[in-house]
Amino acid sequence: MFRYYICAVIVVLGSIIATAQTEMSVNIDSLTRVPQIKADSVPWRWLTRWGAGFSTTQLTNWTQGGQDVYSLDLGFYGSYDYADSIHSWDNDIHLRYGLVKQGTQNIQKSDDRIILSSRISRVTSNWYRYTGFADFRTQFVDGFNNSIYDSATGGPLRISSFFAPAFLTTAFGLDASVLPHVRVLIAPLASRSTWVLDDRLVESGRLDGRGVFGLGPGVSSRTNIGSVVNLKLDWEIATNVNLRTRFNGFMPFSSPKLWVVTVENAIVMKVNGWLNVSWLSDIFYDDRIPITRKDGSIGPATQFRNQLTFGINWTLEG
Repeated sequence: MFRYYICAVIVVLGSIIATAQTEMSVNIDSLTRVPQIKADSVPWRWLTRWGAGFSTTQLTNWTQGGQDVYSLDLGFYGSYDYADSIHSWDNDIHLRYGLVKQGTQNIQKSDDRIILSSRISRVTSNWYRYTGFADFRTQFVDGFNNSIYDSATGGPLRISSFFAPAFLTTAFGLDASVLPHVRVLIAPLASRSTWVLDDRLVESGRLDGRGVFGLGPGVSSRTNIGSVVNLKLDWEIATNVNLRTRFNGFMPFSSPKLWVVTVENAIVMKVNGWLNVSWLSDIFYDDRIPITRKDGSIGPATQFRNQLTFGINWTLEG
């Protein structure tokens, strides 16, 4: 079933690409990437962007019902890049953290990500280049499943923490410009490593016999060798409205039918130089990761995340 879903996603992306007309370019590991640096007299460039978003809903004597809601989202993006007529080297850091409080419930996090990436390329023609890249991802603080009660702690079940999990993807391949605004990276040789450096999570996975984050019971790390396919799109669908999409698929050689798939989408509507409205949508699937579904069953499932943010941004570059 999931394969049909992925096919549908690719068809939709293909239809979007076929109609897009604006030339843009974004880094393969960040949806907030600025247009690609051009080689000039100053080969090194840097950029930092801070952002904060806040939303609230307050109800008083509201007969239709509901609860007060407060949310805060903080973000930071930085890059330090080099480019000359032959080589380019892009280094990026992307940090986000969000909190939400609903009614009388405790404060919960709504976003938590640390992304470090580096990509080095050698230009061989106007439309393709050889590229090697590394992408590392983890989170800041503990994550909880608030729908499951943990009798040992008397609170919600803790399901993740810093470096649990952590993912590192490395690859070498051909980065091609299919259309002026679309790039595709095909890496026939790649690796994807997973770490869970929290003994409590590893032990809980050993006791229930399922393991955690696709690792075997009692196992804290694993590295798979395979291939990577990336597709990225940056399309100005209207004035000051950008659609940014990245599709990433990792095919392990040990089980080529069980791809790890990530689809990240962002629609960014720029109001002025410091204010924008963003809609973010993330989709993730890994057949090896057991999920507690809404019906209580456990097994692989497609993970979704959507977020609408009114943001204030501050950018410095040089």
